[in-house]
Amino acid sequence: MNETMSRKLMCCFAVSVTFSMVAAATTPTFAAQTKTTIELAAKRNKHRGDVYLLRGFAGVFSRGLDNIGSKLAGRGVKAKVISHSDWVVATNQIIANQKRYGRKPVVLIGHSLGANAIIRMATELKKKRIRVDYMSTFAATSPTLVPSNVRKITNYYFKTDGWGKPVKVARGFRGRLKNIDFSKSSTVGHFNIDKQPRLQAQVINNVLRIVKRRKSASLFQRN
Repeated sequence: MNETMSRKLMCCFAVSVTFSMVAAATTPTFAAQTKTTIELAAKRNKHRGDVYLLRGFAGVFSRGLDNIGSKLAGRGVKAKVISHSDWVVATNQIIANQKRYGRKPVVLIGHSLGANAIIRMATELKKKRIRVDYMSTFAATSPTLVPSNVRKITNYYFKTDGWGKPVKVARGFRGRLKNIDFSKSSTVGHFNIDKQPRLQAQVINNVLRIVKRRKSASLFQRN
């Protein structure tokens, strides 16, 4: 091999090595890209939704909500049981989560003063164009109008002989509303309506259908 040919080969080799080094330094490998995608997807889907249960006065008479929260946790749904007086803090947290994680299910459940509070929460969320997928109100004492961003609400109340009023909807409401009267039940009152096993089961099933459905949809979209 003559000297000219040797120089040409050495030059080509040097260019090839230099290009490979630059490409390796500036372009992530396929494995790294895949890992990054998976990590981002995991972070995005770690938060499944916002499920809040608000107790009534002093948190003394709403322990049925604690039971609902525990059962949801046992089914893989993270739920927060808080005082009705913390509704503003909870609302701000939902707004922050929706911004951080994107559109996720929002579920609000409340008893007595807590039932009043979750309707106010929904009204504030409407201002931020955040949808409330499901609400359950137990014996709301002074409910405001349910805003149009609520898709479904079930209200357990007393037409007569009990504290707990029917709820009404605001203009533009296109969701589903059920007012279920318990005034004819001799064993159900304001202080134990949230503790009824049948009603708890209804609420839990509704929550699971919403949260699990959204979770399945997210998995389908990633595949």
